[in-house]
Amino acid sequence: MKIKDSDDSSPSSCEAALLGVKRCFTNLYTRSIASRLAAGSSGARFNRAHFEHSSSSCARVKRCFTNPRSGFTLLEVMVALAIFAVAAIALTKVAMQYTQSTSNAILRTKAQFVAMNEVARMEINQEWLDGTQSKQVTSQGETWQIDKKAQSTISPKIQRIELQVSLFNNEQGKVEAGVTNLVFFNYPAKARTQ
Repeated sequence: MKIKDSDDSSPSSCEAALLGVKRCFTNLYTRSIASRLAAGSSGARFNRAHFEHSSSSCARVKRCFTNPRSGFTLLEVMVALAIFAVAAIALTKVAMQYTQSTSNAILRTKAQFVAMNEVARMEINQEWLDGTQSKQVTSQGETWQIDKKAQSTISPKIQRIELQVSLFNNEQGKVEAGVTNLVFFNYPAKARTQ
């Protein structure tokens, strides 16, 4: 079988291969010829050129169907996308937790500095605290609420002061949860000079 080289009527190589497949798998006569050739029968009547052409077409088509094509199937792409999505979600959660813990650590550090500054101010001014006291201070770009509570000790000249520093939310006008606590011992100015 010859394929014509005209533009409109010539089948492509794939179409020719498919015709060969059709001939190869549906023609019982071709199969019987192949078995006679294998057996070495000399009395078989067949056109050897036709058989060789059809068998070469069969071999070419079998090669086309047995060799996988390059590329990915839709299922493989979907599985890869699912794996990527799960990994991306996990990495996003880790990044969010890291960012949140970093911002909390920065906030705690600022609150510690505010508490230590208040203790230093009380010691410099030699303040004696009676009961409780609250005030708001703006420091390091934040507004802080400082709550102090004095407690007596065994010695009347020493008092235990609990200091709590909380972040004050200016937008809502209320105090958020306490960020840090500090306990120190204070004594009056008279006791320091003696």
